[in-house]
Amino acid sequence: MTTWFGSFSALLGAAIVLAAGCGNTNNNVTASEGGSDSDATAGPTSAATDGTTTASGSDSDSGETDGTGSASMTSLPTTGEPTSTSNGSATSSTTDPDTTSTTSPVTDGSATDPDTATTIEPGTTTEPGTTTMGESTTTGPDCIPAEEVCNDLDDDCNGVVDDVDVGGDGICDCLNIAIFGNEGANPSAEFQAWLEAQGTQVDRISLDATPIDAVTLEKYDIVILDWLVRTYSADEAAIIKTWIEGGGGLMSMTGHTNNNTVVERPNSIIAPMGLAYNQSKGFFSGPVTQWAMHPITQGITSVSFYGGLYVDITEDGVAVNEVIGTLPQGPVAVGQTRIDGKLFIFGDEWIEFDSEWQQIPQIKQFWVNILGWLSPQNYCTIPQ
Repeated sequence: MTTWFGSFSALLGAAIVLAAGCGNTNNNVTASEGGSDSDATAGPTSAATDGTTTASGSDSDSGETDGTGSASMTSLPTTGEPTSTSNGSATSSTTDPDTTSTTSPVTDGSATDPDTATTIEPGTTTEPGTTTMGESTTTGPDCIPAEEVCNDLDDDCNGVVDDVDVGGDGICDCLNIAIFGNEGANPSAEFQAWLEAQGTQVDRISLDATPIDAVTLEKYDIVILDWLVRTYSADEAAIIKTWIEGGGGLMSMTGHTNNNTVVERPNSIIAPMGLAYNQSKGFFSGPVTQWAMHPITQGITSVSFYGGLYVDITEDGVAVNEVIGTLPQGPVAVGQTRIDGKLFIFGDEWIEFDSEWQQIPQIKQFWVNILGWLSPQNYCTIPQ
């Protein structure tokens, strides 16, 4: 009796062991991920018949969807071979009671970002300032120097955006300049042609009563007031002031004709910022040879001045004004730094005429200095 019961127990134990060993015999692997803090449970969540991995769950990472598994988690390697243990049993995931399931790494080097559920290719970083394969787009520790081009980016990583000067003339090739009003009474084609030849974009606008608005101004880095065709409203002046304070640069000329229009029209723009042309001493001539130390006056000893005006300065507590050039009648060249922008007010217009460009070499250098100083800070500035 004792012998029979012992044999029966042995047979029963063998049957139990044999039943426990039965299972998937074709190396198929299934995995279930429920997203809770419990152990992962192997089971027939979705069928697998070719050695691939499938997964499901509400709290899973987004992953590869290249046919090796479902899109609810990162796929196993695409070889079709499961990860095996030394005893031949198949395993594809490990589970920590305090974490969600993890899978074998993807063999192509890509990874998934659990916050964005998008695939990140090798070499890509989500840090600001870089793009795919580590190519730099902005200044920073990850910036990779490249040839600087006009694209609103600091390609060469020197801290200045679009500082391109192919011709080496000191004029940034990426500047966008608007000239308000008509050309002066004398020919000045050489001046504008010279600007355009440097690669600078130049538009002559405000030739009629069309109002100036912020949308128009945001296209430009520098505005030059030439022979204005009208006065400007208080609203337009306020828009221009805001544009300057935000980083724009404005230059004004006058003296195009001997009447009050060359006073009233530019003053309608610049007077709200504490600078104004004054006709009380009439129109007078130079040249201007008395200069203060300033970036605009570097290399300058004499500049033409025929039938111009002097400039009144009213301190408003916001701007910093500097008298740059002087004649006996008063200041004729004034620079103003206004928050993030700048103004340069000159009391004459002969510096744009072809006759001066052809006869006085310093006129060109004068313009190079003016545009360089007016250029927005850290943008399109050529090192001197």
